[in-house]
Amino acid sequence: MSQARTKIFLSGPFQIICDDGRDATPRGTKAKALLALVLLSKNTVRSRVWIQDRLWSSSAPAQGASSLRKELSVLTKHFGKFGLDFLDIDRETVSINLDALEVDLFDEQLLPDRAELLEGLDVADPEFEDWLTVERQAYWDIDTGEDIPGGLPFQPRVPSQWGRQRPTVMVEQMEQVGSDAELDIAASSIHDELMFLLGTLSDVIELRDASRQEGPVEGYILSGRVIIGASGLRVSAQLTSSLDKTCLWAGRFRFRAQDTFNAVEEISMQVVQALQLNLRDGHWSDIWSSRATSTEIWTAFQQGRIQESHTTQDGLVRAIQQYETCLALDDGYLPAHVAIGFCQLDMIRLGMDTTPEQTLKQVISTCQTLRASHPSDPYCAALEAFTLNVAGETEEACRLMQKVLERFQNSPELLGYHAGLLGYDDQLAGEIALCRQALALTPHPPIWIEANLAMALALSGDQSAWRHAHNVLRVSPGSVRARVVLCVLSAEANNLSLARRHAHRILDLQPGFTSLNWAWPNCFKNPDHYSWVANLLRVAGL
Repeated sequence: MSQARTKIFLSGPFQIICDDGRDATPRGTKAKALLALVLLSKNTVRSRVWIQDRLWSSSAPAQGASSLRKELSVLTKHFGKFGLDFLDIDRETVSINLDALEVDLFDEQLLPDRAELLEGLDVADPEFEDWLTVERQAYWDIDTGEDIPGGLPFQPRVPSQWGRQRPTVMVEQMEQVGSDAELDIAASSIHDELMFLLGTLSDVIELRDASRQEGPVEGYILSGRVIIGASGLRVSAQLTSSLDKTCLWAGRFRFRAQDTFNAVEEISMQVVQALQLNLRDGHWSDIWSSRATSTEIWTAFQQGRIQESHTTQDGLVRAIQQYETCLALDDGYLPAHVAIGFCQLDMIRLGMDTTPEQTLKQVISTCQTLRASHPSDPYCAALEAFTLNVAGETEEACRLMQKVLERFQNSPELLGYHAGLLGYDDQLAGEIALCRQALALTPHPPIWIEANLAMALALSGDQSAWRHAHNVLRVSPGSVRARVVLCVLSAEANNLSLARRHAHRILDLQPGFTSLNWAWPNCFKNPDHYSWVANLLRVAGL
């Protein structure tokens, strides 16, 4: 799990926020300007002479050098009070160590409504003002497609260890054993189908084609071989870590000659399911992959899963639409029925549903039908548990979920579900422990688990909530849940400008969000949890 980092905001007012929420922003205008000059350099290093010319251009050289020395001394003492050591100063240069920081311009998506670069930073020096004008122009030109002479003055420089990034998967061409013409067609077809199906998961997997890849890849390599013999087609595939060459999964497939080309989709789907099982979705992947279905339904379901993971109102609505597409093609496709139920409950739990009682009745009816026809399915049981929670019967929901976990102890999703129910039942320590256990089960766990962990830590007064919320935003900048956590923590720390910044982004992501509809009060056994968040969101202007 990544270490906590100090956060620097360059968009909007200049701010430095420690990992524990303390505001370490220097008071002096020139101190802020000096740090901005270094951060927006090509390699986060500037010569002292260059900085002096931008901040004390009208002073004599000796006087300017003396002013710079004093400013650097003040900054060093200031950061020392917070235990921060990212500023490196030597006789000729001033540099900043990015490994110890998170900078908003470098690690979060810049949206069209972004705030002004270094808003309100007014330094009475024409050289600095000229520099800032150019930087702001370049900043606003991002994503316009226009060419900027010399390129952008700043580029994303995100250390690979920051956050829980999408797993990178490189698909190699299938090795062919033999020289049969059909062998070449089969190998090419399997590779193309794998690229297509993996492409549907672009929000959760970074896909690379080995034939177009230059240089090594830190991630996973999907390779295999195809053999055609008298008995038909034989295919082997394996998923290997590029770092330590560990084989995460290997599979073999045999098909009769007449099944060769019909088998392409089946092989590809099984490979992708195995990849998700080992890297991301754990037992949940096993559950839905065991349901025989067509590629069309499978693809629609995957798109629904991606939309659902965003946990915004629009995302949940689109996810339901995708799952309904699955059911229009196959009304008996159980994973889609279960997923719709969870989406509807999420809209209630997250305060998005305008008719929660009516929707809850609908989900209860669906759940009863599913449980009657699939009594041993763990996800049907989990759906029932959450209907009980939303109905205010959280203790019974926890008991039901505990029974499910007795059978599936190594499922990150089911552990995450149980953790959430424990939190609603006022068992925050249990929720935190189970969330951490779930996060350790797979190398790239579902991001909603860490978002829930951040909220549980915030409710329990643990300052590591800051770190986990930022982890979520690095992987999923559109996470409303993580923004709510940071908004609440900022308001509690009396950092109202930062709280309002997060409140603004919450409204961008979910128009109509208010402090009262941040969650469904009936879910909480301890009403103080709901009220604490609601009151702080109100302070932030929501």
